[in-house]
Amino acid sequence: MDKRLRFVPGIGRVLLWLGVLSAGVSLWPAAGAASSTVRTVGIVDFYVSSPLASFEGVLPEQFAADDLTGLLTRAGTGRLAVTPRRVVERAEATMGWRNEDALRFGRLRALADSVGADQLVIGWITMLNVETGGSRGTGDLPTSDVELVVQIFDAAQGRIVAESRQRAYALFGGTRALLAEKGLHLALAPTVPWLIATLGLER
Repeated sequence: MDKRLRFVPGIGRVLLWLGVLSAGVSLWPAAGAASSTVRTVGIVDFYVSSPLASFEGVLPEQFAADDLTGLLTRAGTGRLAVTPRRVVERAEATMGWRNEDALRFGRLRALADSVGADQLVIGWITMLNVETGGSRGTGDLPTSDVELVVQIFDAAQGRIVAESRQRAYALFGGTRALLAEKGLHLALAPTVPWLIATLGLER
């Protein structure tokens, strides 16, 4: 018997925040974005329009933020300072951070000030579809299908200055938790060079 978990949230309220999205990457360049100054960047828990269930103890919203922090830290060595996730999480806990605060520019600015970040990277998981496959002989394969939006919030300007949309689809074995993690990782990885380039941090 197939075990399926599907999450495709409605977008009516959230589109007011995101504006009109086009396929691929949309950019709104920020004034002074080309500065050679090393930026400090923090990654916020990803946003979902309704809470996601835990995948065997893995919370997709937190995993996405943790994974992107690690990817960006390794790729940006010497070019940017990435605030450790534990620092962001402590600040979120102190502020009583809620899922919907990722939509509120005032709360984002307060969080950036709290952790000393010039920019915050915020994300929205728009689809998370995990299928662990069927019984032997059915032909169903374990799959992971993920769509997400990654945005850059500039604290000084108090607004979103850039965004990227990504999708990843993969076939591989494993538990529901592993499928969710692999799918999110594959969707997040292409955003790392985009983030570095958009922040104007290339040497």
